[in-house]
Amino acid sequence: MAPSCSPINSLHVAVIGAGAAGLVAARELRRESHSVVVFERNTEVGGLWVYTPQSEPDPLSLDPNRTVVHSSVYDSLRTNLPRECMGYSDFPFVPRPEHDESRDPRRYPTHREVLAYLRDFAREFKLVEMVRFGTEVVRVEQDGRKWKIRSRNSDGVSRDEIFDSVVVCNGHYTEPRVAQIPGIDQWPGKQLHSHNYRVPDPFKDQVVVVIGNFASGSDISRDLTGVAKEVHIAARSKPSETYEKLPGADNLWLHPMIETARKDGSIVFKNGKVVQADTIVHCTGYIYHFPFLNTNGYITVDDNCVGPLYKHVFPPALAPGLSFIGLPWMTLLFTLFELQSKWVAAVLSGRVTLPSEDKMMEDTNALYTKRDANGFPKRYTHRLGVVGQAEYLNWIADQIGEPPVEQWRNKELEDGYVRLATQADTFRDKWDDDHLIAEAYEDFLRQKLISAIPSQIFGLNKSTKHITTLHNSLNMAPGSNHPTGSRHVAVIGAGAAGLVAARELRREGHSVVVLERGSQIGGVWAYTSQVEPDPLSLDPARPVVHSSLYKSLRTNIPRECMGFTDFPFSTRPHDGSRDPRRHPGHSEVLAYLRDFAKEFDIEEMIRFETEVVRAEPVADEENSGRWRVESRSSDAVADEIYDAVVVCNGHYTEPRHALVSGIDSWPGKQIHSHNYRVPDPFKDQVVIVIGSSASGVDICRDIAKVAKEVHVSSRSTSLETYEKLPGYDNLWLHPTIETACEDGSVVFKNGKTVYADTIMHCTGYKYYFPFLDTKGEVTVDDNRVGPLYKHVFPPALAPGLSFIGLPWQITPFPMFELQSKWVAAVLSGRVSLPSQDEMMEDTKAFYDKLEASGIPKRYTHLMPDDSQFEYDNWLADQCDYPRIEKWREEMFYIGFKRIYAQSATYRDNWDDDHLIVEAYDDFVKFMSSYPELLPMLKT
Repeated sequence: MAPSCSPINSLHVAVIGAGAAGLVAARELRRESHSVVVFERNTEVGGLWVYTPQSEPDPLSLDPNRTVVHSSVYDSLRTNLPRECMGYSDFPFVPRPEHDESRDPRRYPTHREVLAYLRDFAREFKLVEMVRFGTEVVRVEQDGRKWKIRSRNSDGVSRDEIFDSVVVCNGHYTEPRVAQIPGIDQWPGKQLHSHNYRVPDPFKDQVVVVIGNFASGSDISRDLTGVAKEVHIAARSKPSETYEKLPGADNLWLHPMIETARKDGSIVFKNGKVVQADTIVHCTGYIYHFPFLNTNGYITVDDNCVGPLYKHVFPPALAPGLSFIGLPWMTLLFTLFELQSKWVAAVLSGRVTLPSEDKMMEDTNALYTKRDANGFPKRYTHRLGVVGQAEYLNWIADQIGEPPVEQWRNKELEDGYVRLATQADTFRDKWDDDHLIAEAYEDFLRQKLISAIPSQIFGLNKSTKHITTLHNSLNMAPGSNHPTGSRHVAVIGAGAAGLVAARELRREGHSVVVLERGSQIGGVWAYTSQVEPDPLSLDPARPVVHSSLYKSLRTNIPRECMGFTDFPFSTRPHDGSRDPRRHPGHSEVLAYLRDFAKEFDIEEMIRFETEVVRAEPVADEENSGRWRVESRSSDAVADEIYDAVVVCNGHYTEPRHALVSGIDSWPGKQIHSHNYRVPDPFKDQVVIVIGSSASGVDICRDIAKVAKEVHVSSRSTSLETYEKLPGYDNLWLHPTIETACEDGSVVFKNGKTVYADTIMHCTGYKYYFPFLDTKGEVTVDDNRVGPLYKHVFPPALAPGLSFIGLPWQITPFPMFELQSKWVAAVLSGRVSLPSQDEMMEDTKAFYDKLEASGIPKRYTHLMPDDSQFEYDNWLADQCDYPRIEKWREEMFYIGFKRIYAQSATYRDNWDDDHLIVEAYDDFVKFMSSYPELLPMLKT
């Protein structure tokens, strides 16, 4: 019936229970002008959500005389629905308050956050003043047309009172259902119900069988895998042949139901598998239980069907004096509690009328008949399901003149249950319905239920593009007065990548700590004459020297295209200590980076002489999604928690070596270019340089000034190659080495034989992250770091972990800058990432393309031809930043052509002065004066 104009009745109403149902019932009853007393046997609000480490002495909770523990919450429990759709309609379950670290901002928070929300709700609506804590209801029965309640307080004092109406909100997660297993009485192992499960520790090294694969079964089985020897799930919903290892753990198997339990301790599943088990955990649900309720047999609980009840709320013969809130399941629980409470309150006041008793019974019997005809057992009477719950909730809303439940809320429930069923190990942290989050927050804002979108939303481990768009359309700021979520971010390394990452992160409003193991900024550009004691750098215990610079090194691309986009690497002509050349020495690059750090006050964010020894995702639930970083300085070890880690440690420290046939018997010396500094030690020697890329080209010419002979072994030349290189009388080019011999000779694949003193490996470097522990999510396989979305984000760990600076054969500093802008914007929520699946799909497609093109894994991060600028411009588009300048692209291409065409002279002879002029025309907007170009320009 629709709301009527009947006079408002103010009744004296008892509410049993101060959990989520009882609290909202009390509020709605008082709003409807009723006098309310809430009986709560515990000492605080929250009901089920009040966690206690205590469990019942009877692990199966079968003893009717046991000491009952009300809560069934386990320590690791997180909600199985998104917080947006969980909350009451006019008090959103949003992250709050912003600066309280005790709160959990995640979309699927822990039970502690739900309890905190209920406390907030009770405080906001002054509900605690209606609650009698420490008061247990021991009997409820009719007294004429009213109801008598006997209660007992914590001192054991009983009290009888008369109420006009009783609203039962005692929950239904206290009295366990236990699976019936043939042979279980003879089985010698332990059994407990999930009601008494709290933490996995007691099951260390055990073989555990978990019966049930829905919410608690799925959670607890995975919780146990961290300590148990094996965990086997028995699922009623699986076909009898099921036997599969579940993802996310090496010791977790899925089976159908148990066939029998045996005296020898074995459990036989219906798939024929036999397991010797220590413990069975019954995750088999609960029984509706009202031990205090005496209706003279009218209300019964038959195979978990509470009835007869009209619309799951009113017993027809006892309505409206007795009602039940919260019996249905598989629904939007808090929304259900609220709407049922509004209906009960309105019916009690007379504002809404019920059908006659006969009509209510007729409707109830029709429901039961339909249930039976569809083959559903009685125990599913109160199961609503995705479609049924929306119809039911909207029916109640229509009775009381409330708007129907929001579509986004119903869709979040639907999508949430699909994720729960299809990705049980990841559904709480990986989703693809950001548009629904945006719709939810749009509702909250337009109804003025919140004043701004909490900044924590921008830290969710997902894309937030729709929410950012919502901000812009409403001209609203997240949190308080800025458009970004501020994160505490660790940057590993203070080289060029780390410096610009720190700047961009701080520009985006993040708190930044840069951890640098050296004593100065610059990373690889900080030259040292020291080398490692192991010339090939093979000894894992060696003291590592970070820099790979040789003394004579000059840049191999022009300075104009090297610099950051808004801080040009221009000449500093008035400082005699500086190198004005277009391809300057390494000391000029270091000076430029120092200028950059000084200009943007970056050093204040850096901890020097601090080595990161471990970085890993935080394991505990309260800090899920965050990162633990352990670092070591000269006087201390620090163990800190960060919201994100940005890896900028470079990739020029851990050498790659050529595999040379016979090298183990060859008597000469070997060294990697990582440990080359000056040519003097090679005076009068015959030296073979393996590699003809940047360092190989430079070092062979450097050594040729003092060596007797230098022979370059190049993988990129044809087998017959044998030529003297221009500019030197003692420098030859060969193909790769055929073999090295015991007599000291080295045979090339062109047939030439050389007696050599030293082999210099100019063979590049390995990506190396000895501090990083991702539990296998990120690996380095044949120098492919992956899986990484766009060379930056590992899909399963994004955006909490990112890498800056992996691609090579590029213009590095602008790429570092654009990657850093992207990472900073993603962390703040201003820019969104695709879903994990979409990122993995994109990454796999990229790998497949490389494989189809015959490109080895070790070239995954190589960006030849146009690919680097396509990539840079893609990054720029993501961040709404200008694309790479055309002069910079052209300058890079022309420069690389010069390297190959005139490797001996390219740094000092060029023909692209017009591009230099274009560059400096651009630089004017960043500089106070136009540098003196005459020493450089040819035209």
